[in-house]
Amino acid sequence: MSDNTNPRKKTSYRAMTSLVTTWAFVIATMTGVVLYITPKGRVANWMIWDLWSLTKEAWGELHITFSIVFVVVGVAHLVYNWKPFKSYMSERARGHIHVKRTVYGSLAIVAVFFVLSVYKLPPASWVFDLEATIKDSWVTAPEFEPPFGHAEDVSLVGFAKRQFIDPAQALKALADAGIQVPEKRMKLKDIAALNLTTPMHLYAVIKPLERRPELKSSLTPDDVEAQFAGQGIGRKTLTQLADELGLEMAIINARLKAIGIEAKPDAKMKAIGEAKGIEPIDLLKVILVEGFRP
Repeated sequence: MSDNTNPRKKTSYRAMTSLVTTWAFVIATMTGVVLYITPKGRVANWMIWDLWSLTKEAWGELHITFSIVFVVVGVAHLVYNWKPFKSYMSERARGHIHVKRTVYGSLAIVAVFFVLSVYKLPPASWVFDLEATIKDSWVTAPEFEPPFGHAEDVSLVGFAKRQFIDPAQALKALADAGIQVPEKRMKLKDIAALNLTTPMHLYAVIKPLERRPELKSSLTPDDVEAQFAGQGIGRKTLTQLADELGLEMAIINARLKAIGIEAKPDAKMKAIGEAKGIEPIDLLKVILVEGFRP
């Protein structure tokens, strides 16, 4: 009797590379979309943002990994299919299409989008603006904004002093809110993890205790940089600045108008500055230092 047992089929590496290329493309696309809509890094860390138990950093690492896999396996896919690809291009070159025109046309399209992206021109700028709008939408209240970069990595006592809060009062407020703080020099993120909450929530509890010192009657540009640099001035609206600094909107508007800027009270400093090519900290100097010109 003959042996009807089917021989073991060999693995098709060509088919495997095609499938891996497809899956890598799908995952890189998905992670790219997620990163497009996530909050900005400082906010994501502040509110311990995650999706499907993956943090923004984890999504970024996945995106990088599968983008590289897509490129590497895509090259392997081209190598495995080089003969049919070469044959296809040869047939087209014999009269079906004009190869040079096709190549030049594709390069021209890529060049146009490259320039539009670099110089932030429509329609590329619309994509960037939509991304900024989506990312900013995560911040619905002042306590959602970290007061400075990597604030979650600062100890409670250090954070309190930087925000002009008495550390003892901060500890009491947190205790009254049922938050355990074994050591006042613990980092905010560690305290948050211990209490199954976020650094953002801790700040919301102690924020009412902030007692910022009154501004000096006369400030120099250097004073403004020393006191406000790195504190997210660009994310604040004119109304927020007026409230926090105890300034009258009339004075703010008059000093901005003196350099040719008219802005609405709810306009953010970054947006106002970008329209005139001025950094937010320099705009603040205009507001706080009489006669300053950037």
